[in-house]
Amino acid sequence: MTFKQTFVFSLVVVLSSCASQRDKEEAEQLAKEALTSFELYEGLQIELIASEPLVADPVAMEVDELGRTYVLEMHGYPLDLSGSGVIKQLLDTDADGQFDEAVVFADGLKLPTGLMRWKSGLIVVDVPDVLYLEDTNGDGKADKREVVLTGFAVTNPQHIANTPVYGLDNWIYLAHQGMVTPKVSVKEFSDEGSEVHFPANDSAPKLPIDANGRNVRFMPDSFQLEMLSGESQYGQTFDAWGRHFGTSNADHLFTEVIPARYLARNPNLVVADAMENIPDHGSAAEVFPITQNPAHQLLTDVGVITSSCGVTWYQGGLIKGFENVTFVAEPVHNLVHADRVTAKGASFNASRLVENKEFLASTDGWFRPVQFYVGPDGALYMIDYYRHIVEHPEWMSEEVNNSGALYNGSNQGRIYRISPKGIAPMSWADEIDIPGMSPDEIVALLGSDNIWWRRNAQRLIVANEALAPNDVLIDYVASTESAVGFLHGLWALEGRGQLTDELIERGLKHQAAGVRENAIRLAEIHLTAWPTLATTLIGMSGDDDARVRFQLLCTLGFVDTKEATETRNKLLRQDINDLWVQVAALSASYGKESELLSEAMRTLTDTPSEGTAMFFSNCAAVVALSGDKAATSKILGKVLSGNQMERDAWWKSAVLNGIEKVVRRSGLEAGSAKAEIKLLKDQLSAGTPAEIRTASMKLLTHLPGIEASDLADVQEKALQLALNDGASPGLRTDALLLLTKSDNGAYVERLSTLVSAQEPDAVQEGAINAIVAINSEAASQLIVKRWGSLTPGVRDHAMGHLLNSESGSHSLLDAVEAGSIDQATIAWPRKVRLMNSYTDGVREKARRLLAASNEAPGELVKKYQQALDVKGDQVAGAAVFKANCAVCHQKGGEGGSSFGPDLGTIRNRDASFILADIINPNRSIADGFETWELENKSGEQITGVIASETASSLSIKDAAGNVTTVNRNEISSLKASDISAMPAGFENSISVDQMSDLIAYLKR
Repeated sequence: MTFKQTFVFSLVVVLSSCASQRDKEEAEQLAKEALTSFELYEGLQIELIASEPLVADPVAMEVDELGRTYVLEMHGYPLDLSGSGVIKQLLDTDADGQFDEAVVFADGLKLPTGLMRWKSGLIVVDVPDVLYLEDTNGDGKADKREVVLTGFAVTNPQHIANTPVYGLDNWIYLAHQGMVTPKVSVKEFSDEGSEVHFPANDSAPKLPIDANGRNVRFMPDSFQLEMLSGESQYGQTFDAWGRHFGTSNADHLFTEVIPARYLARNPNLVVADAMENIPDHGSAAEVFPITQNPAHQLLTDVGVITSSCGVTWYQGGLIKGFENVTFVAEPVHNLVHADRVTAKGASFNASRLVENKEFLASTDGWFRPVQFYVGPDGALYMIDYYRHIVEHPEWMSEEVNNSGALYNGSNQGRIYRISPKGIAPMSWADEIDIPGMSPDEIVALLGSDNIWWRRNAQRLIVANEALAPNDVLIDYVASTESAVGFLHGLWALEGRGQLTDELIERGLKHQAAGVRENAIRLAEIHLTAWPTLATTLIGMSGDDDARVRFQLLCTLGFVDTKEATETRNKLLRQDINDLWVQVAALSASYGKESELLSEAMRTLTDTPSEGTAMFFSNCAAVVALSGDKAATSKILGKVLSGNQMERDAWWKSAVLNGIEKVVRRSGLEAGSAKAEIKLLKDQLSAGTPAEIRTASMKLLTHLPGIEASDLADVQEKALQLALNDGASPGLRTDALLLLTKSDNGAYVERLSTLVSAQEPDAVQEGAINAIVAINSEAASQLIVKRWGSLTPGVRDHAMGHLLNSESGSHSLLDAVEAGSIDQATIAWPRKVRLMNSYTDGVREKARRLLAASNEAPGELVKKYQQALDVKGDQVAGAAVFKANCAVCHQKGGEGGSSFGPDLGTIRNRDASFILADIINPNRSIADGFETWELENKSGEQITGVIASETASSLSIKDAAGNVTTVNRNEISSLKASDISAMPAGFENSISVDQMSDLIAYLKR
């Protein structure tokens, strides 16, 4: 190289270095200026401790027992699966309270979503795997990489497994929500997962494919693996007593009330959801952003919580008065929401920490908080992903998806520290050495007021007995005055297999309710080894804490003694108005449900309440589901024999209704229930209390195998009652119920006279039901013929019958084609059902007749564009909303059905976006509002959105708000519709001026 070449090369290096330094300084300056964008809860301060270019796209952090800080960077969101994810170790080399150097610990990760210190390395979630990474040679880089678990779906990154947490009970918990069927990112995210399992041990437990979308917990060393009863989207947290909380989009805070192990012990118990949303300000709660120039996307629900993530129960001890406060990040609105949680029976209630304001908000539209971390100093560390766009292409406009802006800001990211004003800067980085402490010092950490020290001390003590010999740990547990220290000590001993029954007994008598609750859980684990613990448990029925009583009821379900049964019954009676107590009692009574119901009949019939009636219904349903026909017959004999008294109607009708819910699948066989059939028929009388009579007729008509001949002796009586306009409408409709089991075609003409505007709606609907049962073709013809005179309620009911058969669907579509039925009178969910019919002929005809106008959506937008140029009338818009939107939507929780998204959430969205979605709803379907078609094994078809799921059941909500819960083992088929549940074709029903009014109303 010549002198000239050397000089030029050196100059380039110097200039490049200067430019790099300048870029770094500019980036750091911009990050520091971001501090001025925040409004923070009074009395607190916020500091920047790391920013670009040191970190970028951070989603999680962890600090180990030596004070080493690791940050997880997910660069691949939203679509890149090439392996760009990184874990860095951050260093504060000058001890000024800010990180200034970063070393790559591991790379090649696809979509990493959480990390946790484990042994000498890190547990990292990177679907489909949960990995263990360790630096074995001390060079600061992970050279050991093992797959601990695998099988999770590589699905939309907003829904994948994430956030490993070391639980109080020594299990590692994973938040998980499960596979989402892609419509845009099909290539990247169509993976459905496989069995979740330990690849290193083929004989270890395995979970269903993708763990059925449930949260998961596992123990790597002992190869234990379990699926939980709930789910969480991104983030999960625990309170000081180990209660589990999650978050998901609009549902920003919920708790898993009853664990899966209790539900699993009674397969006859169908529970729609094991989780409970606890905020008293509801789902999609209003938020108060201060963002300047927000970058909201097409389907952003503006003004309400829509992207909740990173839920964290603060247990740092540094911020006083925050012991029961939870934080959730809301990146779409550039803020952090906080709630104060209080006990409410077996569950909780959450109230806003501050009214009409947020814990923290930023004017910066790129501020994207996603996760939190309680540090060794007790401060709250906030992780800012800092991106232009955080919504996923699955739910955005094609224009934005193709704009090249999806990764704007992917070279940026910040970590902030929140603490009380006046607190000194961060000083713990690389300055901690728990393993170097004495055994007495280490066990004392179990009583710290900061969860970071408690959790790490427990984890290390369980893993390494040398750090805290057994005698030191037991001495601490025996002498500590700290409730949390005592509790962590118990679980540490449990984790090491050294817990004693004496210490459990001490825990059962502890003054702290949270300790007693955990001691019951520990006793449950050891009931076989130490059966005397059951005696102590039985003696705790008078505990003054509702959560303790609830846990006691759950645990005593594993004790099969007379005394335990009596105690469970006592606990049930005491808290019977709490739904979760009922669920616990029923879960604990497998095989003895009829005895529990008999006990309730003996002790609870004089104390009417909504909760007690609900229990009678639920318990009777579980008895019927058990398949014990003799027990069901015995119950019916008790309910139906003798003179019926009005005072008993509330509980007897509840029992009958509970049995009716399930008797079609697993109740009485008609051939062996002649006595019960007669008793039921005898209830068709004006002298029978209405509630009992109606419930009896419903049950009678649904008994499996019952024939028209079984009811021949009361059919004529029922017909005369139905035709008697002097009888009460209730008696007439009950008589019509019985006629649905008739096969007498001669009744059709006489019943047709009841389908008249002069008759009450209930009588008309009952007559239609009976005619459909006798001759469905005649019913279809009658409905079409009288369509113009049917009132809206009766018309809706009649259309439901048309849709329940292939011939009825064809009759409806033929009438639409002939012009005798206006397609505008068919609610959109029903149009979707027709257009996705299992029958090809119906589906093809429906799509031809009911799909949106053939005019291109772009042209339609142009047609209605002038609606955006004039000021609409909000009052008139309310009327348009009621007529066209209320069938599926509410606005601000009012004015319609909650079948679809609440349209109060779009008030701040650009009017042109609202217009485009109205004209062409199929361009994007809101997450969680896909329409599903379910068919059960009896052939019943159920259409709606999935309201909730558990490991054993699934609940479908229809447009009327009705929720049907089905056991998974009863499902014949389940499929998602590829058509939006939002109506198209408004051009056939509203004018340009009405569109202007509607948009004005929606934006009010």
